[in-house]
Amino acid sequence: MKRYRTFRMKSLPISFLVDQRALIIIILLTVALVALMLISLGSGTTKASVGRVVATLLGSGTTSENFALLTLRLPRILLGALVGAGLALSGSILQGLIRNPLAAPDVIGVSSGASLMAVLFISVINPALGLGIDYLPLFAFLGALTVVYIMYGLAWKDGVSPFRLILIGFGITALLGAIQTILMIFGPITTTSQSFVWLTGSLHATKWHEVEIVSIWMLILTPILFGLVMALNLQQVSDEITVGLGGRLQLIRLGLVTMAACLAGVSIAFAGSIGFIGLMAPHIARKLVGTSYGQLMPTAALIGAILIVFADWVGRTWFAPLDIPAGVFTAMIGAPFFVYLFIRMRNK
Repeated sequence: MKRYRTFRMKSLPISFLVDQRALIIIILLTVALVALMLISLGSGTTKASVGRVVATLLGSGTTSENFALLTLRLPRILLGALVGAGLALSGSILQGLIRNPLAAPDVIGVSSGASLMAVLFISVINPALGLGIDYLPLFAFLGALTVVYIMYGLAWKDGVSPFRLILIGFGITALLGAIQTILMIFGPITTTSQSFVWLTGSLHATKWHEVEIVSIWMLILTPILFGLVMALNLQQVSDEITVGLGGRLQLIRLGLVTMAACLAGVSIAFAGSIGFIGLMAPHIARKLVGTSYGQLMPTAALIGAILIVFADWVGRTWFAPLDIPAGVFTAMIGAPFFVYLFIRMRNK
């Protein structure tokens, strides 16, 4: 069987190659994600078989099933899938842009910017202005975007090189983490507790309007991102080759880093600081389908969604009646994964 198949659109002058192996893997991951979501929907205090879950989704559920499955569980599962996809796509962009396998939103400052602004909002801004907790996602998103542009500006010297970008990112992450800790130490115990819960990365008490907002952002950003596949593939080669092939290097990098900040910012804003998804998912995807971004990005997005939905399911059901944040389990998996990558890079 040929690995690649050509698809041509008769009505439009468009044709493209599809890696059949990658397509099969994407289909299998999609099936796995849907199956995991159905299992998670049926698990909990109110248990339901897969058949009852499907019946409830089709509108034939009882009152208790509708409340448990559609009001309490389905929003957090959908948000988890969207957040996992967003973080994985952001990590894919950053690893391609910086050409470093350790690059991820929570490693080079994007997540730190969102986290610091969230803590600042909880401990200072909201008590002073009384805006209400519904404004927290907006401030977290703006924090991520602001820090990325500051990082980009500090790394500028006749353009931005990937090496300077990641060094500045590491430094900003350490600085923002220190400021965040100081705010939590000197803040009231109530706001400190609230900040800590948000920082652990929890999908608890997700509302439908939050799912709608994230869905809208993803519907806007994802088509734009897939339009930048060629630009991402160009980032894999040297700067000289990129320029020689007609790429506007600095403009491309600014656009890609903005896209990474938006995807990570909107994800972290509604789910808290869930770590290591942006690091792990692109690596797993690269092992499965290779380095071409046309197939890497959808694979990474599906893997990120699976990781967070699984972590949330484990935290919600395995330790009931406690509800352990999903970020705790992603950190337990991601921290050893980070060390493994670091050791492998050192040995090379």
